[in-house]
Amino acid sequence: MSTGTHVRRVDQRTPWRALRLLGPLLCVAAAVAAVALLGGKDSESAATGHAEPAVLESVDGESLSRVVLTPHAAERLGIETSPVRTSAKGTAVPYAALIYDPQGETWVYTSLERLVFVRAPIEVDRIEGKVAYLSDGPASGTEVVAVGGAELYGVEFEVGH
Repeated sequence: MSTGTHVRRVDQRTPWRALRLLGPLLCVAAAVAAVALLGGKDSESAATGHAEPAVLESVDGESLSRVVLTPHAAERLGIETSPVRTSAKGTAVPYAALIYDPQGETWVYTSLERLVFVRAPIEVDRIEGKVAYLSDGPASGTEVVAVGGAELYGVEFEVGH
């Protein structure tokens, strides 16, 4: 029996069709955002003149790296240097300058030019308070990193990158 009224049935699947299109659109938007944030990092740095905070350079004939910092990076790390001193007691560096590697070797970071640091091996004779006396190490007058050496070690071995 027909009453003459036409009843239209609403298709309940229509909202789900729209959601099926939304998923791929969100994926494309996420991919574009990732490329913009990550993929363009180097080109953005070049375009804005922004340098990396630290650059590692090989030291000829050695397994060491030269760590070159920007002035801003050195400031953020709080880098402070102190000269190697020679007195009647011996050759001395601040105790805080000493770096011990995982093999137990002892090092200091030297700075032969501004913002450039190279790890140098040392032999500690004795420690008296805040001073380490060396039996072998950099020449008297060589600047060593007294504050920030651990951070330079992390930069050299790319810890935290």
